[in-house]
Amino acid sequence: MDETRTDPSPMEQPEPDQHDPELTLNAQHLQLALATAERKLAEARLQIAELEALLEEIPEIFERKFEQRLQPVLERQQHLLNDNADLRQQIQRLAPVPGEVRLRFNPAAAQASNAPALPQLPSRTTMRRLSRADRRGPRAA
Repeated sequence: MDETRTDPSPMEQPEPDQHDPELTLNAQHLQLALATAERKLAEARLQIAELEALLEEIPEIFERKFEQRLQPVLERQQHLLNDNADLRQQIQRLAPVPGEVRLRFNPAAAQASNAPALPQLPSRTTMRRLSRADRRGPRAA
């Protein structure tokens, strides 16, 4: 048996980073890839945190938007309710008291009851004359 070994013992092997440029280049490439991956991971975690914060704000955002769109509707509803109340009061004011008889188109009765004056309509004969004159057009001289 030959006691002489050609393989160096593990303690005697040179470190790969010091003597093998290819291994050194590969290690640097791996370190660069690791640093890039860690940077991307940090960016992804930051983006996740921002998105989670936005998710928490979504109900408030929708509520604000809903209130902004609802406000004009509520204002319009209130305006219509006020108009309705005014019209009901006007109807009650103008409605005859039980037992009171008002004649339609009787100006004297309207003045006696302090009702607001209605505009007078033109008579039917005046309307007919206007209507015939309009149909004939201007006469030739």
